[in-house]
Amino acid sequence: MESQRQVSVLPKKTSRFAILGLRVLTTILLVVPLVIIVSNVLSDRRDKKYHFYDFVPYRYMAASIVIGIAYSVFQTGVAVVRLRREDHGNILLDFYGDKVISTLLATGSVAGFVMTAQLQKQWGEAVSDYYHKYFKRSYAADGLVFLAFVCTFLLSVLSSYALPKKF
Repeated sequence: MESQRQVSVLPKKTSRFAILGLRVLTTILLVVPLVIIVSNVLSDRRDKKYHFYDFVPYRYMAASIVIGIAYSVFQTGVAVVRLRREDHGNILLDFYGDKVISTLLATGSVAGFVMTAQLQKQWGEAVSDYYHKYFKRSYAADGLVFLAFVCTFLLSVLSSYALPKKF
């Protein structure tokens, strides 16, 4: 009986460059919101300062970003090595790792969006340009984490195409 070969969506070399590009883009899309979250400080009328670590959802989002950066940097290095050696490597690590990280980034992004909306609703009556600036930065960080989730989701789809070839 003849074994059926699955046709790849992209040529082998092109898909490896696409994976490398998506991993680099994911890293960039995670570093920028981390900088935004850490530098985004809100002061109220009594000069009390609120940092990201004062709110649990922002802490969760920051933790998911840091874990995402670590995984993305590791996988970028692995992708470069694979590109030079023309090796497939550990496909199961890619497959399951991309699934876990994409889920983590999605939940981190949603936590950030929900917290920002709650703060905006809570402090909505006292809206000033200073508050708007804080909320715009928070929404920008949340959106960038969501874009990083989209990249890791695409990477998980690409890594799932390699599974039938290997197993």
